[in-house]
Amino acid sequence: MFFKSAPKKVLIIDDDPSLLRQLRFRLETREKLNVVLAESGESGLEQAANNDFDLIILDWMLPDMQGIDVLSEFKSDKQTKDIPVLMLTGRNKLGEVEEAFSRGADGYLTKPIELGKLGSKVREMLA
Repeated sequence: MFFKSAPKKVLIIDDDPSLLRQLRFRLETREKLNVVLAESGESGLEQAANNDFDLIILDWMLPDMQGIDVLSEFKSDKQTKDIPVLMLTGRNKLGEVEEAFSRGADGYLTKPIELGKLGSKVREMLA
């Protein structure tokens, strides 16, 4: 008997409601993922503590805390440390990219985001 596997679950943490809608639409319709949204670092940390995610997409600039600090919290928590994190941000200075990877980011894409490129990166990170 063949069992269809459940869709992978992705948490997107970003404070831009328009971008969140676009990303959710793309990832749910084209990549067939289950998407959960959070508009702040605190909300994202809470979602990750209460759910099992296969991938986290994280903005650097959030209203309540820096995404890079959220990343550090994810990577220092035994429950979330192994979840791949894709930084999705307008910040693209060399030192910032390096800092994100040194703190445990598994991928890095800059805004404005090309949805096709995001889809490819997400598929690659979930493979």
